[in-house]
Amino acid sequence: MNSIKKKLKQKLRGFLKEKVDTKDLLYLEKIVLLIILLTFTLIALEINKSLSYKKYERIEFKSAGARLYANLYYPTKALPFQEKGPLIIYCHGIGSKRDFDLRIPIEFTKRGFYVAALDYQGHGESSGTINNIVKSTNTPALAQDCTRLLEKLKTLSFFSDVNESQIGLIGHSLGGMVVLMNQALNPEFKVTVAWAPLVNFNPPRFGLEWQGYEQYIPVNLLNNTNSENLLIIMHVKDEVLDYQDNALKAKELTNCTVLNITTPLLGGGHQLFSNKVLSNSIKWFELNFFNSITINGPIHITYFWNYVLIFLNLVLLITIIFLLVSYSAKFFRLPARSNNKSPKNQKNSLFKMKKIGKIIAILFSSTIFILNWLLFTSIFGLIGIFYASLVFSGFFILIKFIAYIIRFNRQKIKFGRKELKNVLKEEFNISVLVYASICAWYFLLVYLLFSFSYPFAFFWPSNIVNIVLTLAIFPIYFSIEILFRRIFYPLLNFIKSEKTKAKLIVISAFIIYTILMVLARSYSYLPSVLFTFIIFLIVTVANTIIYEHTKRFSAVLVSSFTIIQLFFSAVISNVIGIGAFSHLF
Repeated sequence: MNSIKKKLKQKLRGFLKEKVDTKDLLYLEKIVLLIILLTFTLIALEINKSLSYKKYERIEFKSAGARLYANLYYPTKALPFQEKGPLIIYCHGIGSKRDFDLRIPIEFTKRGFYVAALDYQGHGESSGTINNIVKSTNTPALAQDCTRLLEKLKTLSFFSDVNESQIGLIGHSLGGMVVLMNQALNPEFKVTVAWAPLVNFNPPRFGLEWQGYEQYIPVNLLNNTNSENLLIIMHVKDEVLDYQDNALKAKELTNCTVLNITTPLLGGGHQLFSNKVLSNSIKWFELNFFNSITINGPIHITYFWNYVLIFLNLVLLITIIFLLVSYSAKFFRLPARSNNKSPKNQKNSLFKMKKIGKIIAILFSSTIFILNWLLFTSIFGLIGIFYASLVFSGFFILIKFIAYIIRFNRQKIKFGRKELKNVLKEEFNISVLVYASICAWYFLLVYLLFSFSYPFAFFWPSNIVNIVLTLAIFPIYFSIEILFRRIFYPLLNFIKSEKTKAKLIVISAFIIYTILMVLARSYSYLPSVLFTFIIFLIVTVANTIIYEHTKRFSAVLVSSFTIIQLFFSAVISNVIGIGAFSHLF
């Protein structure tokens, strides 16, 4: 046994001596330093969280045949003036999800409230669509989702600590409409706050197609007998929903209280990012639950520190991943890319153009790529990105094919089965593919561990069907990788340093993605779309490092497929869930 240990130690020492040099030690020192910093920021995040809630758990239940999910947050504070605590259910806005906006869980749990944040029909992790109907009652599923969640919560042990006379609802935008419908149909909900709610519309609109069920739209459902203790908060210049048609119409129907927001707000009037909005929401619940706005102590809004710490942790985690991606290349036998071009071919190569010509070619390619996306999205909407990617990839492959045919004819080269086999063997090298796969899993494992340990931006497909459907988006990241690896990279061959090339490609990617995000601003109400742009940028940076070490297009495709496929599945779940593609069928 001892001899085996000695042999293992000798092999390990030999491996490290062979693989680790002074340059590698710098990498390791950076990683260790970042891990130390990450430890401190994680502790700070945990302390910050513990000031609000002591734990959370994922709740799973069914509503109208769909499987829905919610996060239940347990408060750290017990109320000194009553034995049991209040419970509120929070419904996010359209295209969002239960753990993206943490204002409600953070600010209410620290005041002794239990908070259940719901992914209703067709959102986040939940399945179904916003047009689901309860067949037995011919009721829109959205109008019962909060009630079904409450029924599930009643079966859990914690509910014995809930004051059943203090159960309320709070929702934003489409979530505001959801809570208005649920409180009107279920008297168990005693207090309701609706932020910029959708009250008045004629279907089909906003993805909702409720012809025949118009009586459940808030404007036709609400009255002063089914809407007790209702507060509506809305900006008078809401850029998404009309203030008079929604807030004032609800007041006319129910005689509810309306709080007008008039000052400019970060992110626009509809998002209601305002301490005033939060503090008045808290006061409304406590006034109606406790008959006092002072008995529970002063209100201190602190949720922004939570976001600061989350951002710091994510930056450190992503930086560590990038360093691991770069350092891991040392432990694989990554073969150098062979160069089959003769000096004559290189002299006549298109890429022997002058430096200024290459820069112009890069700018021209970028412009064509962006205009292509703009054209197709303006004609076909969100699915136009798919068509644009097909066109861009198709033209590139066609041009490359024609160029190869011309070169082969000029040089009288025969390209047979043997040559094809050699090309495939070189491109799809096992070491390269394993390296790319491991690099992708660095990201996925870190993402899953962080998202499960701390409930923030957990994007996950709602079912296997959406994962299969997402295979159709392969052309999107294929076209992006063509732009960066097959167009930009060769045009940057006048730069000797691989590090400099990588930096320029990353900068170009940041600029291009920013422009594309601006062009897709009509879909900015979908956090999953915004989050996917960020994922694309992160993957592009990681792929740039991978390509720097491998020079294999197959490697970046493996990395992209492994990571982006998962996140796009979540986006597809969301997009289908809100009926964004319903006009295509």
